[in-house]
Amino acid sequence: MRSVLCDSVAENLLSSYGKTNKLTIGLLIGQIIENGKDFIVHLAKTPHSEQKSSSEEEETTEELSNIADIKNSLVAEHALNAIRMIVGGFNILGLFVVSENNIMSDNSALQKLKTVLMDIKSTLDSNGILYANTDEQDNGDKLVLNYITSHKNYICKTISTDPSKAPSPSPVDFKFVSKGIDWYEFETIYEIDTAFPLLHSNNHFDTEKHIMATIDDIAGNLAKSIMFFNGDPQSLDTTVEKFLKDGSGDSSKVKVTIYSEAFQAQLTTNENGILTPHESLVHYTGIVASRIYGAPRNTIAEIERFIRNDIIRSITTRLQIYYDALLANDDGGNDNDEDQDVNSTIPPRRVFFHPGNSPISFCDYLFQNENEDTTVKQSMEILGVDLNPSDVDISAEAVAQLKTPEKCDSPGICEETVNLSTNDSGKLILILGIIGLLVALIVSVALHFILK
Repeated sequence: MRSVLCDSVAENLLSSYGKTNKLTIGLLIGQIIENGKDFIVHLAKTPHSEQKSSSEEEETTEELSNIADIKNSLVAEHALNAIRMIVGGFNILGLFVVSENNIMSDNSALQKLKTVLMDIKSTLDSNGILYANTDEQDNGDKLVLNYITSHKNYICKTISTDPSKAPSPSPVDFKFVSKGIDWYEFETIYEIDTAFPLLHSNNHFDTEKHIMATIDDIAGNLAKSIMFFNGDPQSLDTTVEKFLKDGSGDSSKVKVTIYSEAFQAQLTTNENGILTPHESLVHYTGIVASRIYGAPRNTIAEIERFIRNDIIRSITTRLQIYYDALLANDDGGNDNDEDQDVNSTIPPRRVFFHPGNSPISFCDYLFQNENEDTTVKQSMEILGVDLNPSDVDISAEAVAQLKTPEKCDSPGICEETVNLSTNDSGKLILILGIIGLLVALIVSVALHFILK
């Protein structure tokens, strides 16, 4: 039987939801610990609200009276927004439902929740490399925690997301505990400086797909990296508890250093060995600040996996947010010219915050024209966390600076590369730090003939 622990603070939160006598649904955020008990670190209520129309900012909040009223798309969208704020090692493990009666004996309710869980999985899987799929750890069995207001008690079971299986729940040994796990923070900075050629595309969708595909190469390079913990290498099967006990760490925070080989994406050739023309390059340069958390029973191998997942999840998230901002500006979604310029040239940076007294950090991404107030609003809307601006740590990453060539022998090329207009959609999408391809092609062609 699967064992799950949850901080007793969450029980008080569920009880407060029950006082409204309205059905409530939300996300269970936690970590699956191999050879141990899974732990839920946060409950995030799903807001059931939609805009009245595309031209109005005002939202209408819909009260749920029964399971059938749940909108799968809203829960799935909430899960996508939440996973972007969750650091590596933690994932969405299932759902919680606050209801007047026990839903575990209602077949129609179970079937509905199964479709919700399947839609969450589909949405997360289709949005880049977020490492949000936990099927390998839980075999596709997601948690459903039901807090029953009429009896003021709870029951937790798992429901399989396998479409070929019936939504028959399996029992879970679920407990609220006053003293949770001792979490240890592993902090690192990953430096990246590489460029990838982009294939020619006539539409935004294909361009975004080509850009997101470059993350696969970054992830592959990161997978071959070597990590040092507080300056020392560690055996992969060493547990965090043993690592700290042996004196390798003397506090709840551990510094991790990543060594990875430098790599450069290769230009592609056709079957005749001729270089394939590329429209431009996407250039990644800078750092990714990473903070992940491990339990005493986690192994160093798991910690390394959490760190890699966190870095790639962060790169994927900020690319998606950045790309959405580009399209919004291009479509006239932002009427402020100054904001358009900022959001079109400077990628968002990562900031961190702790919900309440939790030892676990969550994160957000801010553009240059945004500040801590943006994270305060986002954390409340997505995670239900009430923050003060002073609770947001903006020191982890500096504001990104767009690099432009200092000198160019061909003014025409410089103008085409640097002076990108927000009205030029074909060039705007490539503003992620892209540089002109012409110089790279000349060098590549020269090497081709020299080495031939």
